Amino acid sequence: MRVSCGMVLVTIYADYIAPLFDKFIPLPEGELKQAIEMMAKSIDFPLTKVYVVEGSKRSSHSNAYFYGFFKNKRIVLFDTLLEDYCALNKEHSEGEDGEDDDTKSKVKNKKQGCKNEEVLAVLGHELGHWKLGHTIKNIVISQMNSFLCFFLFAVLIGQKELFAAFGFYETQPTLIGLMIIFQFIFSPYNEVLSFCLTVLSRRFEFQADAFAKELGKAKDLYSALIKLNKDNLGFPVSDWIFSMWHYSHPPLLERLQALKDAKQD
Repeated sequence: MRVSCGMVLVTIYADYIAPLFDKFIPLPEGELKQAIEMMAKSIDFPLTKVYVVEGSKRSSHSNAYFYGFFKNKRIVLFDTLLEDYCALNKEHSEGEDGEDDDTKSKVKNKKQGCKNEEVLAVLGHELGHWKLGHTIKNIVISQMNSFLCFFLFAVLIGQKELFAAFGFYETQPTLIGLMIIFQFIFSPYNEVLSFCLTVLSRRFEFQADAFAKELGKAKDLYSALIKLNKDNLGFPVSDWIFSMWHYSHPPLLERLQALKDAKQD
C-alpha cells in the first residue's frame, strides 16, 4: 500500500504539481528528438514523450530524468542541459552585438549546456539506471527498511526497561517512545545504513556510466561530465574517505578515470 501511494504521488507531482512552478514544453521535432527515440527503442525503453523544462529561470543546474509507469515513460530535459535551448546562452548571444573580440570569446567560453551527442550520452547514463533495475532495487530496499524499522518499533515500544532508562518508571508515553527509539536506538543503525546506501549509490552510478559506455557514448559522456561539473559549480577533487562516506555520486575524477580507457579506444 505504501509503495503504491509513493509511486502515485511521484506521478502526480510530475504531471500536476511540477508544471505549476516550471514550464514544460515538448521537445521540438528534429535530430535530437529522433536520436533520443532511436536510443530508447534500441534498449526497449517505452518512451512516449520528451519534454524540456525551463530550469534556467531558477538556477543554472543541469539535469535530466525520466518518470512514468510501465509502458508510459517520459523523459524530461532541463533547458540548461541543452546548448541549443538554454535561455542563458540566448542572453549571451543577444549581448554580443557591439562587443570586441576578447569579450565575445569570454562569452563563448561561458556558454552552458551540452551538444546533442553529449545530451544523448547523459541520457544513456540515466536510461542505464532503468535498464539495470536501479530504481526498482532502491524502492525494494526502502520498503524493506521501513518494514524492519516499524517491526522493531513494535517490539521495543512495550519494553518497560527502555522507558525506565530515560526516567519514565510509571508511564510509557507513545510520543516519548517514538523519540527514544527512532532518535537514539536507531541512530547507529541509521549511520550504518546511510553509509551502505551511499556505497550502493556510487556503485549504481559507475554501472550506469558503464552502460552508456556500452552504447558507444564513452567519449561524449566524458566531455559531458566535465561540462556538467562546471555548469553545476562542482569541485572535481575530494578526499576519498570523505567522498566515500558522504557523496552518493562519485567525484568527477573517479568517473572520468573509469571512462578513460573506453574514451581512448
